[in-house]
Amino acid sequence: MPRILIVGGGVAGVSTAYFLGRRGLRDVVLLEREPLLGTHSSGKNAAVLRTLTSDPVTTAFARASADFLHAPPPDFSPVPLVESSGLLLTADAAGAAELERWCETSDGERLGPEAARALAPHHEGEIAVASWFAREGRIDIAALMAGFERGAREAGVEIRTAAGVERLLADGGRVRGVRLLDGEELEADWTVMASGGWAGVLGRAAGSRVALTPRRRHLLNTAPDATIDARWPVVWHHGPEPFYARPESGGLLVCGCDQAEVDPDRCVEDAAVKELVAERVAKNLPSFADAGVASFWCGMRTFTPDDRFAIGPDPDVAGLFWVAGLGGHGMVCAAGVGELAASRLAGEPPSTPAAHAFDPSRVAGTPVG
Repeated sequence: MPRILIVGGGVAGVSTAYFLGRRGLRDVVLLEREPLLGTHSSGKNAAVLRTLTSDPVTTAFARASADFLHAPPPDFSPVPLVESSGLLLTADAAGAAELERWCETSDGERLGPEAARALAPHHEGEIAVASWFAREGRIDIAALMAGFERGAREAGVEIRTAAGVERLLADGGRVRGVRLLDGEELEADWTVMASGGWAGVLGRAAGSRVALTPRRRHLLNTAPDATIDARWPVVWHHGPEPFYARPESGGLLVCGCDQAEVDPDRCVEDAAVKELVAERVAKNLPSFADAGVASFWCGMRTFTPDDRFAIGPDPDVAGLFWVAGLGGHGMVCAAGVGELAASRLAGEPPSTPAAHAFDPSRVAGTPVG
């Protein structure tokens, strides 16, 4: 059996490790540079279960992955992975046509403005069209990560934290392993890039042409407010000024859907984005325009040029395998991502159209060097 090194202990890495373990592949080592798994993107996201995207392939993949979240294996988690509070997608007149196109093949329930406001009375912005997804809502990220980690360990996967990778060991057009920050070198048949915003940096240095772009997005949690109903759904609004919000810790978790390219080693908060969030709250959630700020942070999402995932072997560099470019869909699609990556690493024939659609060869850009 091949020896596999997985670089990155976020959801992409641990889900891949989990599904490799379920296939009986025992010589698997996962490396995470932080003391804990899921420290960066996987631990700083909004935990929203939303399957509808602008891309039909990704949407179908997300729906299939969500089935795992709703009904995981009996031994996966002692608590439910999903709180089905519902997801309300809305759009103003400027965003209506786009959202309607997305919804043509969706399983959402079309609603008029009055019905939408009945579900989310705090959303007072313009609503031209709306679609309701009753089974969607909030993902328990801690439970999801714990289930993947526990299952991987029980299957014999070695998980090493505080094990940062300095560089890939590459020569002659092949990656043969990694060199850790402490100087230790580990060799493998496959080295899996599942390190989020850092994946592209490491891969490029080893000669890969696969293009990835890390982008920063901010989240703000308002101070607790007794008028907030914890049962309110996730509200996600489309248009020139998009935003989403959901109840969290007695307040509202709000995002102004900002995105800016960022150096993964310098992904820090930009206080100016608070003004963007405040403007969108005042316009669409005016009852909370004067809410205090309980917390404000940023996370990182990594994209390919066409926004589809990169899952599969590198087209040029032997021994290098990608599980990257998950954008904002990593948590929703975690099970599908891990399953697809593990199946390809195990040499199984493609079982989903996504295997071709997500192949990294399509996003290999200009030659390195």
